Amino acid sequence: MANRRFTDFALRAPLSSRLALACLAFASTAVAAESTPGWELADRRGQGDEAVALFVEQAPVPGRPTFRLETSFDVPPAFARSVLLEDMVDPSRAPSGQRRKVLERTANGAVVYTFIDLPLMLADRELVLRVEESHDPATGVHRIEWAEANELLPPAGEDVVRLTGAAGYWEFRPDGQGGTQAIHETRTELGGSIPVSLGDRMMKSQAIESVEGLRARIEERGPGAVAAGPPK
Repeated sequence: MANRRFTDFALRAPLSSRLALACLAFASTAVAAESTPGWELADRRGQGDEAVALFVEQAPVPGRPTFRLETSFDVPPAFARSVLLEDMVDPSRAPSGQRRKVLERTANGAVVYTFIDLPLMLADRELVLRVEESHDPATGVHRIEWAEANELLPPAGEDVVRLTGAAGYWEFRPDGQGGTQAIHETRTELGGSIPVSLGDRMMKSQAIESVEGLRARIEERGPGAVAAGPPK
């Protein structure tokens, strides 16, 4: 799943975030990503450790906004990974306008169903994501990947749009000073009849919000907190 991308977990009450579903950084990482084949810098926000760099594909697929974001966190990679996994899987942490159900627990993740309740003029959305975490002891890198697993669902109803092609990952790398360098890649299919240009703007905003949301959750937990895994 390493090359598949999906939008992320930090979906909030605004319509732009809810449509994205449930589910950078300092100059050195930005320069590295700018030289990554297939990506170009589109936006840069924030200062210092909270800076966020956003990249877009040089050859985008219409209707499937795809982004790469880079930032840093002042906590170890394992802590950032644990906070993210909890937010992605825990049903009680589903954003406003969403319902979430864990369909299956796996040795290194979970299969999660999400229903997105939209205003009357738009069809509701739904999808299943398979979420997996991994850790490389040699490098200290922690990674969470996800991809659509809608084959686990029965046929979709006429009043619901089933989102397909969703995939993505967060990668948390130690920065050598007790903190984390983070990369987030995300791909989203909007579904329905939303214009491509509008969808791209909405998803760009949501992608940045997803990074800000994770940062807020990490700060909420506090540097001395012990991040717990998702509930059993």
